[in-house]
Amino acid sequence: MEQLNLEQRQSVRFVRPFKVTTLEEEGFDQGFSGVDVNLTGLSFRLPEADWFLPGQSLSLRIRNDLNGEQFELDSVQVVHLQPDEQGSWLCGCHITQISSEQLLAHHRLVMTDQATAQSSMAVAKLSEFDFDETASPLSQNTADFQEASMALSLAVAEAELNQQWVERVFARLDQLWQSRLPADQQLTETRQEVEALKQAWQELSLQARSWNTLAKLLVHSPSAGADQADWQRLIADFEGRFLTDAQQMAYDLMHQGHTAREALEMAQEAIAQSAGGRTDDKRSSE
Repeated sequence: MEQLNLEQRQSVRFVRPFKVTTLEEEGFDQGFSGVDVNLTGLSFRLPEADWFLPGQSLSLRIRNDLNGEQFELDSVQVVHLQPDEQGSWLCGCHITQISSEQLLAHHRLVMTDQATAQSSMAVAKLSEFDFDETASPLSQNTADFQEASMALSLAVAEAELNQQWVERVFARLDQLWQSRLPADQQLTETRQEVEALKQAWQELSLQARSWNTLAKLLVHSPSAGADQADWQRLIADFEGRFLTDAQQMAYDLMHQGHTAREALEMAQEAIAQSAGGRTDDKRSSE
């Protein structure tokens, strides 16, 4: 199952026509009317507030009324129940676990156009894509594994470059501690270095998780031809949101025959020159 760690509810949600039932129900004649969705959750209307309780875990069946597709969500958690103007109750839920097939079906319900994809992915966090792939079938296409291998090679090369940077930070700290600066100044500068290291370490961890998650998406690409194009769009949405410009450029350069180390160094140099030294802050809010 692909584990979605949903600590925060996405603020951007999209109205879609869909129906919801529990797995015990047959058909959707008595189904609840869907209200809105995003990549990590959904909400629907209940006739009474006592149907479900906040914090309750549910297994639901969804019917996408845009295309008739039906799929199950095995692990959904009720976040809130709120009365609405129609006299019913709005039940807002988080998706806490999802398989690759379910993710693809839910992605089709949410991402009906490019603008929606950009809006939804813009507020998504990488922690929502902490994949546990054990229940998702492996791709039958060897090219997907080659793509994943390139992503992991870039992850290793990036880690090696980052290790060199961390060693330089510790060298600066060592020089600072051995300096004859006044104690107050030494303490202030040490705190500044440690805080900078803390912030940078979060970014370095995010870089590694980005490559790791991309590799998992690639090796679990569906085999059915009709699903492959949709899965590629999902991967493209992921790359555009969670890979920095330098990472995306390095990935392209590897496809042109460069080694992972060469690709990263060339990409970082190109980004630095084009941005005039500005930091790539696409993911600074992660």
